[in-house]
Amino acid sequence: MAETTSVAHSILAPVAALAESVSDFKKRQKLACTGPFENLHRETKGVFPTLHLIQGAKFDVTSMMSQNFQVSHSFSWGASQQPPSYHFSAGYQAKKYLLHGQVDDQGNLSARGNYFWAYAPSTPALPHLEPHAHTEHQYDPNLPPHPTDAPVDPAASAAAAPAAQTPPTPPPFTKPSLTSKFQAQLTNTPGQSMVQYEHDWVGETCAINLKAINPNPLDAPAARTVGGPSTSTTGIFSVSGLQSITSSVSVGAEWVYTRLRPGAGESNTTVAVKWAPSSPGPVPAPPSLPAGFPSPYMPTNPADPHQVFAASYALSQGVAQASYWRRLNQRLEVAADVQMLITPNSVAGGPGRREGIASVGFKLDTVYATMRGMLDTMGRVSAVLEERMAPGLSFQVCGEIDYSKGGGGVGKVGLGFTLEA
Repeated sequence: MAETTSVAHSILAPVAALAESVSDFKKRQKLACTGPFENLHRETKGVFPTLHLIQGAKFDVTSMMSQNFQVSHSFSWGASQQPPSYHFSAGYQAKKYLLHGQVDDQGNLSARGNYFWAYAPSTPALPHLEPHAHTEHQYDPNLPPHPTDAPVDPAASAAAAPAAQTPPTPPPFTKPSLTSKFQAQLTNTPGQSMVQYEHDWVGETCAINLKAINPNPLDAPAARTVGGPSTSTTGIFSVSGLQSITSSVSVGAEWVYTRLRPGAGESNTTVAVKWAPSSPGPVPAPPSLPAGFPSPYMPTNPADPHQVFAASYALSQGVAQASYWRRLNQRLEVAADVQMLITPNSVAGGPGRREGIASVGFKLDTVYATMRGMLDTMGRVSAVLEERMAPGLSFQVCGEIDYSKGGGGVGKVGLGFTLEA
């Protein structure tokens, strides 16, 4: 018995020593998880107006039935390529799970659910915050200085009136470290229904994601051979991960295996790198604010980086993407994105392709509005303006002009209203 214990100790001791060395290295390098692989270009997407464009008109109404339950109604009409539509959705969120469902006027149904198995003890990031802050006094350059905004004598500060309230510091955000996700979509169009299973694991220095779309382990092969299996697995399966190697650099990869029919499968691997240096200090206030005036904008997390560079390359497809995002101050963010398709010459595929598109954009926040703009090398110019007219009521106007279509360009205009009650 003693010999068995000694052998086990001799085998496990090097493993424990290696694990302790890795842990010490992480602490010395101050490594932190930069998020999942799918959020590699998240900062750039948040600046560009692409996800906020509306064609025609859209009206959204959201009702908070309780602290955890809400329902939404969405109406859209006036789009040249889409008929008028109506969507009804409902969502319920608790501490351990989230449920959301949606149905439209055509009978198409979608549902998703998340279950949070555990929560990380640290708070490496804050949730997305609206740029405006609800304070009792907002700075207005057209008005005279507020009495509480003027500089006061330190000796008389105790007897002076209390200073104007600064925007409150947002509460810490607890990020789930282990999450299981389910998503389904049922449509009347044949072949468009789907089901997706996903599992996210977020550690102290890395994030791993497992995903399966329309998995079917009992699909019948197209041509069964003698003595071969009677079933075959089909679907889309992916594994991705992002690991921090220094305090500023993370590397990762994603492997996707697509098998839509039995006996016909292909795989693709994407490698990526992300550079997000630590912040040298708090985000500076807008230069338009006079000295002594408090900033009316919600403060950002000092631990968040002020600039992010991310690049990815799909090996088998020859698709490369690089993006750069930078926060200049509490109001202004800028971003640039480059996407390229590079394929070599081949006998089967013919001559290679060299194509690319570059985009630049900005996001500007004011106390009651947010503006996004973008310009790309294909001749497209787009902009979105969201005005917060009152608490719970916002108005959105957007437009896009595509000069590559000729004839002076083809334009699109959209209007939207959002009401929360």
